[in-house]
Amino acid sequence: MGKACRDMAEALRDCMVQQECMAGGTKTLKQCLHDRAYSLECKEYRVAYFECKRGQLDMRQRIRGPKGGMSKPADGSN
Repeated sequence: MGKACRDMAEALRDCMVQQECMAGGTKTLKQCLHDRAYSLECKEYRVAYFECKRGQLDMRQRIRGPKGGMSKPADGSN
């Protein structure tokens, strides 16, 4: 996974883990994302992540960075 979209991917994962689809531990993240019953939950995170991944193919957008910018402070601490 590229560093540019890592924050958005983590936000999507964290949101989906809180949903009842993954709470039982029987379904994976990929299965829950494809399930129509859970398509509206975490939709903003999902759209932001896929837009970021799509933007990696456009050279102009790669130079500018993701539209959402960084969600974490750039002070160097993790």
